[in-house]
Amino acid sequence: MTLVGGVVAVLAVSGCAAPGYNPSGLEAELVRVGATPAQAQCVTRGLTDTFAQNELGSHSAPTEKELAKTRDIFAKCEVKLPLQPR
Repeated sequence: MTLVGGVVAVLAVSGCAAPGYNPSGLEAELVRVGATPAQAQCVTRGLTDTFAQNELGSHSAPTEKELAKTRDIFAKCEVKLPLQPR
C-alpha cells in the first residue's frame, strides 16, 4: 500500500521535505491516513522517546532496526497501518 511508504517516509527516521523533525506535522499526517488523534500523539511521543532528534530529522532511508522499532511503536499505540519500507 502506498500509504505505508508515505508514513514511513514522514515518520520514522527518513524525515520529510522540511529540515528537522516536525511532530505536529507527523501527527496531522497520521490522522489524515486513518489514525486517531490519540494514536498519532502516542506515535510521536514514542518516536521522540526512542530516537535521537538528529535521527528523526535525517533524510536517509531507515535501517531494518529503525523500521522494527517503529513497528513496535505503532503496535504499542494500537495503530493498524501497515509499515513497510518504500
